[in-house]
Amino acid sequence: MTAIKLQNRIKILDSIRGIAALVVLFHHIFKLNTLAFKENLNDWMFALSAFISERNHDAVLVFFIISGISIGLTVSKRPVSSTDSCNQYLYRRFKRILPIYWLSLFVALFFGLVMGQGHLKDFSMFNLLGNFFFLQTSSSIPQSWFVPYGLNGPLWSLAFEMFFYLLFPILFILSRKYFPDYSIYTKYSVMLFVALCCIVFNKKVIFIPYLFFYVCFLIWYQGYVISKFFTGGKTHHIFFLVNGILGISLLFLRDIIPSDSLQVIGKGMCIGSTFYFGVIVFSKCNFSSAGDFINKAFFNIGEGSYAIYALHYPILLYFQSIAMNLVYQILIMVVYIVFCIKLERISTQWKVSFLKVDYFSPVKAMQTIFK
Repeated sequence: MTAIKLQNRIKILDSIRGIAALVVLFHHIFKLNTLAFKENLNDWMFALSAFISERNHDAVLVFFIISGISIGLTVSKRPVSSTDSCNQYLYRRFKRILPIYWLSLFVALFFGLVMGQGHLKDFSMFNLLGNFFFLQTSSSIPQSWFVPYGLNGPLWSLAFEMFFYLLFPILFILSRKYFPDYSIYTKYSVMLFVALCCIVFNKKVIFIPYLFFYVCFLIWYQGYVISKFFTGGKTHHIFFLVNGILGISLLFLRDIIPSDSLQVIGKGMCIGSTFYFGVIVFSKCNFSSAGDFINKAFFNIGEGSYAIYALHYPILLYFQSIAMNLVYQILIMVVYIVFCIKLERISTQWKVSFLKVDYFSPVKAMQTIFK
């Protein structure tokens, strides 16, 4: 696979990330302004808007899959096979996610205070501490230890992402050292079994966020498997066919086994398999003109997708609190998207040197960070 072809294929991934970010943004605009949409759109346009809005969680699962692909591309060039390489891996991940994440906490606090909501438990120091250590889960989960800070709902998925980043090098090293000859089917089956055990434990014994995060690691891992096609042209047709069929089966079991986590796994499997075969079809067919159009429309947005995702919700809540007209909200969000694109381009250049420490020597790492 030539470098040019690889670059073009990865560019479309960033464009898809941009589309997913817009879906999440639109979902929250729609959810907070449903009545305004209803009054200003005809029936079929409103139904279409509602349909797009309902793809919100699907978009987050797409984020997880693309995240797995990105890490697969990274470790193909820089394997996490030693302490030094793991430190470099962690530095690059922390450098990428933490600055904008910290900014999202500040933005949530700022707008919360402006709206006079600082007294809510969502803004407590205890909840901030939980978010600082990425332990937050959706506020819709009754057993949550911590909820997204400052009513910034989308932050729940960033806890999942951080968990994926931290778990991956552990499994990567263990797999290479102890299970190099085991097939992907065996490894995936074991991971699925562990995920099912986590669901049962959280439901029947006690809720632990890390077990909840692990359930979605299966979805993220599918992205890692897909990355093998980008880096070496390796295909897994049978694996993703079986994976998709299993996912559909889990979705049909919703009435027999009423588990939201199981439904998430099923949907994630379906999306992962669809994504894989979409990549294969796109690579085999001459869709260059369609790909160019998608990239022109969404690639830049994809470059700012993380900032768009992490920062928008407190702003929309503020708009709602002052009853801002929907048209003005949309116009401001267009400017906001441009700002996020520029912000993320700048943030990727930040060295954030204090994060470049020896994470496998905890005492030394803490001394360096707080020096």
